[in-house]
Amino acid sequence: MRAIIVGAGMGGLMTALALRQSGVFSSVDIYEQTKEPSTAGAGLNIPPNGARLCHWLGVDLDGGDPKGPNGAIDGGRAAILKSTRQFNADGSVTERPFDHVTAAGDGAAFHHMHRLDLLMCLYQRVFEFGPDSGDPCPIAVHMDCRLTQLHQTAGEVSVRFSNGRSATGDILIGADGTNSATLELAWPNPRLKRWTEVTCFRGLIPRAVVAALRKADGSPLDYNPIDSFSMDRHRTERSGATIYWVRGGELLNVWLAHYEPDSSAFEQEEGDWFPVSQEEILREVDEAFAESPSRDDLLALAGAVVRPTKWGLYDSDALETWVQGRICLLGDAAHPMLPTFGQGAAQAFEDAAALSSAFTLHGDDVATAFLHYERVRHYRATRFQLSSKFAFDHLRAKDTATQKALLEKLDERVSPAFAHDKRGGEDDAWIYAFDARNIGDELPAKRLGPWDFRQAAKTDHAAITRELWMPNTPAIDKGPVTREEVALHNTPDDCWVIISGKVYDITEWAPHHPGGAGIARMYAGKDATAEFGDYHSAEAVAHMVNFRIGDLVKAVQK
Repeated sequence: MRAIIVGAGMGGLMTALALRQSGVFSSVDIYEQTKEPSTAGAGLNIPPNGARLCHWLGVDLDGGDPKGPNGAIDGGRAAILKSTRQFNADGSVTERPFDHVTAAGDGAAFHHMHRLDLLMCLYQRVFEFGPDSGDPCPIAVHMDCRLTQLHQTAGEVSVRFSNGRSATGDILIGADGTNSATLELAWPNPRLKRWTEVTCFRGLIPRAVVAALRKADGSPLDYNPIDSFSMDRHRTERSGATIYWVRGGELLNVWLAHYEPDSSAFEQEEGDWFPVSQEEILREVDEAFAESPSRDDLLALAGAVVRPTKWGLYDSDALETWVQGRICLLGDAAHPMLPTFGQGAAQAFEDAAALSSAFTLHGDDVATAFLHYERVRHYRATRFQLSSKFAFDHLRAKDTATQKALLEKLDERVSPAFAHDKRGGEDDAWIYAFDARNIGDELPAKRLGPWDFRQAAKTDHAAITRELWMPNTPAIDKGPVTREEVALHNTPDDCWVIISGKVYDITEWAPHHPGGAGIARMYAGKDATAEFGDYHSAEAVAHMVNFRIGDLVKAVQK
């Protein structure tokens, strides 16, 4: 079979390697809209659940020369950091070591990298299987190919690009990011981006510059990153900074975010990012961290960033399906997520691995392979997509005592390893020890849901769910309910939601369950099926009946 991949970013390149590994394809062609690899962005994290998949496919994350030229194809140049430090609003500092071994016991490790370095080490591996390599299933990369048309039949997919080129394959994988052309062309109801009211500055500082940093008054920084090999986080109620080394410690990545509801730069869809002046970044960081004990340190760091850029952060609701015939979505095209959880790249890598395993199992049965891929991946990736939204305090209501108690009983850490103010338990094996290649030997009977991924709690989840909060009086079935009626109940204090064609009144329920406040905040009066439609436990399904008030129907035409 012939595979077409749209997008030569991290997800697309990893997918090409993974599909080749399946042994099912005769060729893989990647089409990228840019003329050369994009250098946009700065640092990112490849956690163990993504790193072990890179190791599997021979992608070298940390074997390159950290002092080599920018954009060198010589293997990755990761920094393997020792710990995370959190600088709190009261002036206290906490530190946690990174668990590089994790529950999987394979030492996959956390890799902090310049985005361009990760892209280059993926290109390096892909080029080893180029058309002239003589290897089976060659991988070809075609630049300057922006997707403009696609058409599929029962047996193949055809595409055309802006430069006049065309291609035909047996499958098409849309790995073309948050502004996916594949999604726009093939999905009947594309999702809209939602402004989070958060902006951030991103950039890098050379090591020698970091070593010489001083505050505005000429005194040394209180906590100069040159003195530690840690990931540092500074937080206030409406601002946050994340700072860590990349490129083996030769570059410092700086990410400075601020809740900025009055921003006009991004509400007008100026773009995802644009360059800014040193004056602008200093002015806004000074305002954002005015009450922070770290203010002077952060101003020194902000003023040293080389070519700073400003980004608007948008989120999108999950899609109910990632598959349309012989076309499927992957990575940010399927489940774009905010950078707050450190899982964006890893989830694209997990998609690629699961898709490879699905084709290994089902061969040229495209429909079954795609269905298997979606059934094992949808809930897990969507959970990270949703969690990344609620890492921003202004998007998530504070947990009640009931919610905290339930999370502790599940013993699942529901915040990333670098977040010290955790929610729930300490067990983060479900995040970092996970191996996306393991998809089972048979097609799952239905899309996997929450309890399928809660191994630690499976043995006693029935007992836990029996303790779920119940209303004094179950909801009364009102009969058919229209979307227009649901839309009228659109606040946390009067909250109806649609899930899988049923309408639920969760006004009383929301404060008592971990996900409830999130649903009320983001989906009051709306359809939440894609995020919350998979219960997959008889106890959970039975529990939701207490809040169901009717079935969704179309409005009657007058």
